[in-house]
Amino acid sequence: MSHETTRTGGAGEREQLVAGIEQNRQELAKTVQALAAKVDVPKRVRGSAARMRERAREKVTASLGRAEENIPEPARQAADAAGRRPALVYGAAGLCAAAALLALSRRKRS
Repeated sequence: MSHETTRTGGAGEREQLVAGIEQNRQELAKTVQALAAKVDVPKRVRGSAARMRERAREKVTASLGRAEENIPEPARQAADAAGRRPALVYGAAGLCAAAALLALSRRKRS
């Protein structure tokens, strides 16, 4: 083996080694990032909490939709009427409260 052959063969081998080292570095960097993500507990907890909040919102929205669908028509009409005339609703509630207080006070006297 001559000195020239070693130099020529060495350059190709060197490039392969450098390329292999670079590939190993990239793979190691990915592995380190993956491990760091697994070890970052607060970040994982925040992510899990965010997913749980989103699921809860979806369930509440779905439940409200089902509840709205199951409201009987007379109740819907009463709610609509109450929304258009809140003073009437407040007046009726006040009368009911006054009647209840009057009934309680008469009961205590007897």
